[in-house]
Amino acid sequence: MELIHNLGRKTIKKTVDPANGVSLMLGGAGSYLWTGPIAVSRYQGWFFGLEGSRMLKIIDDIQVENGGDIVALENNFWNIKKIRPDMFETFYIFGSDCLAYESSKFASVRFFLDIKESYKNPEIGHSYQVRCEDNLILIKYHLEGAVQLPDVFLAVAGDFDGAKIKQEWIRRDYEFDRRRGSAPWQRWVFVPAELNASKLVFAAGGSEDDVAKAARSYWRDFEKIKWGLCQEQAKQSPAEENGTAKCSAQNALRFLVVKKEAFTGLRAGLPWFFQFWQRDEAVSLAGLDRFDPKLARDIFWEQIKELTDNNFHFDTADGIGWLFLRAAGLYANGKFNFKEIAAINDSLQNSIDWLLKNSTQNNLAVINAEKTWMDSLDRSGAGIEIQALRLNMYALAADFAADKKQKAHYLELEKNLKNDTRMLFFDGKNLADRFDVGNNKLDLAARPNIFLAAYIYPDLLSKNEWTAVFENALGKLWLDWGGLSTIDKSDPRYCGCDRGENPAAYHNGDSWFWVNNIAAIVLSRVDKNRFKDYIEKIFEASKNDILWNGAIGCASEISSAQSYESSGCPNQAWSNATFLELCAELKI
Repeated sequence: MELIHNLGRKTIKKTVDPANGVSLMLGGAGSYLWTGPIAVSRYQGWFFGLEGSRMLKIIDDIQVENGGDIVALENNFWNIKKIRPDMFETFYIFGSDCLAYESSKFASVRFFLDIKESYKNPEIGHSYQVRCEDNLILIKYHLEGAVQLPDVFLAVAGDFDGAKIKQEWIRRDYEFDRRRGSAPWQRWVFVPAELNASKLVFAAGGSEDDVAKAARSYWRDFEKIKWGLCQEQAKQSPAEENGTAKCSAQNALRFLVVKKEAFTGLRAGLPWFFQFWQRDEAVSLAGLDRFDPKLARDIFWEQIKELTDNNFHFDTADGIGWLFLRAAGLYANGKFNFKEIAAINDSLQNSIDWLLKNSTQNNLAVINAEKTWMDSLDRSGAGIEIQALRLNMYALAADFAADKKQKAHYLELEKNLKNDTRMLFFDGKNLADRFDVGNNKLDLAARPNIFLAAYIYPDLLSKNEWTAVFENALGKLWLDWGGLSTIDKSDPRYCGCDRGENPAAYHNGDSWFWVNNIAAIVLSRVDKNRFKDYIEKIFEASKNDILWNGAIGCASEISSAQSYESSGCPNQAWSNATFLELCAELKI
């Protein structure tokens, strides 16, 4: 199968084995489509967002009869294409409530419905009513007893002349979900009609009148909307493969952005991490700021507002620290005025006071189990990256201090924690991952959190000391394809192959692209010549993941440790964002 990226006037392509499970993703306005040569996951199809962070699936798949096998997938950034031997199909997101479809010739088209909330899989009590009226196909979905899911309506408009009502149920077998151990991997989906067409628009919502009106409007403006999307994307024209990967990561991040009234948020990932998580958003802010500073600021202030309105937001051990790390970066780049600095400083001081009272023992920043980004593990106690995040907060508070007494207070907190962290965690060669406060014992298992610590608070060690630590850790964590294992490869807990929804390898082997990108950044900052080969291999692995594996044009969540692959969530916010940071570090 051929994979193609078209951006501006530049085309790059590559032939891959279709067994690798490549697919396409397109998003916009809180809606997204994830599709491939065949439907292999119940998370594939067209989804759009409900209130809050809920996600509703509408269409499972669209198929043409007798079109032949898919021979190529094409990412055009503003649309995606499935190419068959003698025709091609193009998909567009016209709005949060509209999916548009176009084929290169008239064909018999069937569309498969599976209207449901993303995580819910009702097997009984749901029904579809289908009728044709005024050149529209109108569908009503009802789920018995679903208080939180009112009736859903779908209107279909297009260049068809009549439609054959079918109302058939067909069983799907989802091989991708089966391999991941993600039940259920079989679903009954609904075929409402069959029609001959070359262009269709699907409009969904909670009112039949509204979706009928929307479908007619989208159909009337089909070519105008296409032209607008095309012109917006035509502004970008990279010169080579590296530039295409960079633009792809930017585009994939935009898929995850939701703007609704006064709210701006970034989903953690698609298809199944569609929530707005403090940690994931905060980690991603620096990458967002590289190409859309206003968007980064809007999300930053949304998080500060959330922190203030909800009397602090400490659902994770590290989210608040990442937020103020991003505050420090934006502040250093002159992104705040005096009034904004005062507002940030107020939130920062209140946060530090809360942490000193509730999450501090003998100067150390301590946490509960399963609260770091390695949330499948009990890393309770004092994690190395948690100390770095707290140190950054103290340093930022000292910078913001209004008087000498306040400044001295935060500098003293910083000095004491830095000294204690060095004394406890560092032996001149190794930097421990964690101190188990309850058992008064260091956790000496090598993990890549030391690279996060170096990124967050580089002043913890000197460059020579970091060099020694990295060389020692790389000997235990390095994967020849260009990544880091999440635990020492000689550790008995190491699991080299990703297990899907079984977390055995998730943080005990699986290699995370966002962590790999950050590791390459700090290796470059410490000694780019000494660590040149590692940096280049990490960059190439992340770039190839975006361009030629998984959902093409999107950065994946993880790879198995023992062999390079695109696994986990197909479009992960912080994987895209940290790749953009790495591009900036390498001046790409």
